[in-house]
Amino acid sequence: MLGVGVTYSSAVEPLLRSHPDLFDVVEIEPQTTWIETIDGDEPYRVSPDTLAHLVQLPGKKVVHSIGTPVGGTVRPSAEQLTLLLDAIRTFDSPWFSDHLSFNSTPEHATAFFLPPRQTPAGIQTVAASVGDLQAAIPVPVAVETGVNYLQPRADEMPDGAFVAAVLEQTNCALLLDLHNIFCNSLNGRQPLDDFLNQLPLDRVIEVHIAGGFEMDGFWLDAHSGEIPDHLFEIAQRVIPSLPNLKAIIFEIFPAFIPVVGFDVIRAQMEKLHHLWSLRVPGGSDVLPHPIIQPAPPIIIEDGAPTPAEWERALGALVTGKASSGRLAQDLANDPGVAIIGKLINEFRASMIVTVLRLTSRLLMLSVGGDVLRMILQDFWSNYPPEQFAATEAENFAAYLLDKQPKIPHVLKVLEFERNVLRTLLDGQARVTAFDFDPLPLFRALAEGRLPDEPGKPGEFEIEVTGDGPVNATGIDLADVQDVIPLSLIHI
Repeated sequence: MLGVGVTYSSAVEPLLRSHPDLFDVVEIEPQTTWIETIDGDEPYRVSPDTLAHLVQLPGKKVVHSIGTPVGGTVRPSAEQLTLLLDAIRTFDSPWFSDHLSFNSTPEHATAFFLPPRQTPAGIQTVAASVGDLQAAIPVPVAVETGVNYLQPRADEMPDGAFVAAVLEQTNCALLLDLHNIFCNSLNGRQPLDDFLNQLPLDRVIEVHIAGGFEMDGFWLDAHSGEIPDHLFEIAQRVIPSLPNLKAIIFEIFPAFIPVVGFDVIRAQMEKLHHLWSLRVPGGSDVLPHPIIQPAPPIIIEDGAPTPAEWERALGALVTGKASSGRLAQDLANDPGVAIIGKLINEFRASMIVTVLRLTSRLLMLSVGGDVLRMILQDFWSNYPPEQFAATEAENFAAYLLDKQPKIPHVLKVLEFERNVLRTLLDGQARVTAFDFDPLPLFRALAEGRLPDEPGKPGEFEIEVTGDGPVNATGIDLADVQDVIPLSLIHI
């Protein structure tokens, strides 16, 4: 048994340290500690210092992947499986989980978890990817119930029946995301109780719970703060029916933590402790042991879209690409496609703003939000989504260099931030030369404003290594480190 905890982010760490009694467990998303490189021999870079830092945080650790979902035809890569195995060993994780969704097609990433094809052929597709995980990872594998903004389809199984069939086929455990199925129910899919009634609840070893909000007529799985009262009432009723529950995790995105504040998060953790007290004693401490079997042949229903056709059509539509055929026409008329597309764009924007923070602020303050949105729309129409923020930001940098915007200093600020990013990727020191004092501009951007006066002309340089700015010419180094700490750059 692990207990109750939270998904890790640096934003929540001060609360972890000040109130360790509230957190029995910290859920680690290993891909957030990786940087995608351009090196074919080492496609991802992982900082040993980052791993060591996470290990010493309060509480036990459990690994929850966000990069090897099992709902599609794109199988987990060998490189990711190797790093996931390292993470499981590093954090002594008693089990491993990923999403019953897909986030890429054979052609491109989607930057968003999309619903799988809920048919017999879809079950076999999921079983193949789950089998890859079970063969590579020496701990039990759990799949997470996903959010689905699409309307129910007559040619697909009900949500609960599909999940149950996946569990039966793969003999894996279940991560029951209560907020996801709460969203699905509110948005017109299977009623929540009907969904639960179709599940083998003894397979549930972990529960996720979160907050959300309404947008464009949909309730969003936004991980935005407080648990809705009605969902908490549902959780109080469901928890006693889960005999093998071993952890309850509160999810909140880092961007919302400064907005809601630590007092609200503490209150949510106290609610989770109450839910934990409702567990019925007597469950098994033994996790389901996977039975690894060769994946059965894919079943193709007569005339029905295959999982691969489903992924290509849906993946194209939500990322703004053209797609033809009857399935694409059907999906294009589903209002859920539009909301997914909007969420993908918001997520892509957040990746750019997070990595290229100073460049993004300079653009926003110089041209305004509406024009910046037009710039991003043009970028999105020309570049496909990426799974990793560093790669998405590098593509946006290439876009800006091609467009050469006539905004004072924006390309020089971009050059500096690209140097910081590339140094994080390869550890090599880089120098950015300026023909003006950049410190007033950097200080103003860090404060969310344009500088009152331009920096004085001259020859200035900033050298950056993997540990941060280490040398400056014409500028006080302490001032540089104060204004531009490396912690500003989150990959």
